[in-house]
Amino acid sequence: MIATIGNGLQAQDNVYPAGPQKGTVIIKNGNIYTAAGNVINNGSITIKNGKIAEVGTSVPEEAGATIIDARGKNVYPGLILPNTDLGISEIGSGVRGSNDYFELGEYNPSVRSVVAYNTDSKIINTLRANGILLACVVPQGRLLTGTSSVVQLDAWTWQDAIYKADNGLHLNMPMLMRSPRRSLRGTDASDPVKTGIQTIEEVESFFLQAQGYLKQPKRRMLI
Repeated sequence: MIATIGNGLQAQDNVYPAGPQKGTVIIKNGNIYTAAGNVINNGSITIKNGKIAEVGTSVPEEAGATIIDARGKNVYPGLILPNTDLGISEIGSGVRGSNDYFELGEYNPSVRSVVAYNTDSKIINTLRANGILLACVVPQGRLLTGTSSVVQLDAWTWQDAIYKADNGLHLNMPMLMRSPRRSLRGTDASDPVKTGIQTIEEVESFFLQAQGYLKQPKRRMLI
């Protein structure tokens, strides 16, 4: 987990990926907001080779360490964006070529959002400058949309960005109630409960077939 320092919001266009952090860095005299919700006033953080080693009010200084004076500033853990189309949708309307988040068809379990993740997205730099360092990129679609991945926002390529690949398979549950908006327009004549239950049964059948396929012995293809 990487700590970030900030006084307020800011935007920055050119933020380039950094190399591996080496040696010891000590952030001192800051107001430290921990992941547990505690606040350590006038505290210090020791970072060794890219990882937080110690946090507290009496952290000893080390010879040769880089010292960052955070007096009057707040120090937070890196924030996580839990559900986003970051990097796969750049301009939501008007520029189709900048969007790669929606696939056709009901079932797309093999879709991997991370391979479409664009590390050159202009949005990423703004998020990083304001303390968001990790994001879960989720594919969009109709029913079974594919797998999401957690990426860290300091990367040159999508391979470099992977923090946790294919961490979840996403399913959009069907609605089991009538849409108020469509009902007012008189365009919703179907039974949403019946349709929803039928869709759920189809999804169950899909997963049962997938389990059956996995249990079959693997055969070599002869060319």
